[in-house]
Amino acid sequence: MKLIFLCPDINKPSGGIKQIYRQVDILNNNGFNAFVLHEVPNFKCTWFNNKTQIIYNYDVFSEIGKFENQSVTLKSSLKKLKKRIYKFFKKKHTTNIGNNDILVFPEVYGPYLGKVLKGVKKVIYNQGVYQTFFKYNLDLNNLDTPYRESDLLAVIVNSNDAKNYLRYSFPNLKLFRLHYGIDKINFYFEKKKKKQIAFMPRRLRNDLVQVINILKFKGLLNDWELVAIDNMSETEVSMALRESAIFLSFSINEGFGMPPAEAMASGCIVVGYPGNGGLEFFKEDFSYPIPDRNIQEYVKQLESILIDYSLNNEFYIDKGKKASDFILNEYAMEVEKQDIVKIWSEIINL
Repeated sequence: MKLIFLCPDINKPSGGIKQIYRQVDILNNNGFNAFVLHEVPNFKCTWFNNKTQIIYNYDVFSEIGKFENQSVTLKSSLKKLKKRIYKFFKKKHTTNIGNNDILVFPEVYGPYLGKVLKGVKKVIYNQGVYQTFFKYNLDLNNLDTPYRESDLLAVIVNSNDAKNYLRYSFPNLKLFRLHYGIDKINFYFEKKKKKQIAFMPRRLRNDLVQVINILKFKGLLNDWELVAIDNMSETEVSMALRESAIFLSFSINEGFGMPPAEAMASGCIVVGYPGNGGLEFFKEDFSYPIPDRNIQEYVKQLESILIDYSLNNEFYIDKGKKASDFILNEYAMEVEKQDIVKIWSEIINL
């Protein structure tokens, strides 16, 4: 039996893709036979270090594209190029998928996954629960969904909020909650902090621009530096977070919310939106949760911190240490490994 994790051919930083690779590695290190499935032969993510087992099968992705009447990830011209590349390498690189295997899909491929490779057992690894229905329509007669297919063994999610969402939407699902692990080798507390504010520039940029500009014109950012966490390697991200005193969270409708969790592990004071999934770790003892899209409350809270920081630096350093301790204990890598082994042992025995 092969556990085959379908993964988009995207070679740029993505927490969801890194989690797929990591789950495959943990499974193989614990006696399972797991692989990441990519579309184009020889493709592999290179923005983080990995020795993950990769296999290739263009037909699976092509079948998804046919049901969607479009390419899953590419424009038609690039899709044709990929097809030619695939045919050239097909005999050497294609891995067959049998009825004894289990296909593991991300949530992003939409309502027609149940039609792909009928008869092959499936699991959905849903890391972004609020994207579950993104490719669905408003046709009341269209009842296509993989979540009600007989081939679906189980769904794995990454937070209690995600579990509640899917339990309400599909009450009969076999659901497993996986606790993410934060890598303490890269993300850890450092007491020496720069007056530096880190953020993810692609998350709710309109809100980010409002918050920064209001504070800028009030003269509250004159002795602070801004660091955009974007197109960085994992090593560069962890270094930027360890140096930063504050992290601004603009997460919204997240399954979990890895960036603010990694920032807390690095000792940052995290201010901003928990994004629903992050409510379980946005504790007021060491962070500053803001209601979604409430710009005025966001700015006022951050203003208070910026004014107080220079006068009461040790108070915020201590808060950062509390945040780091909580995250690295509650979301330890060992907990994630134990969850993965337990979950998959149960799924295989279903």
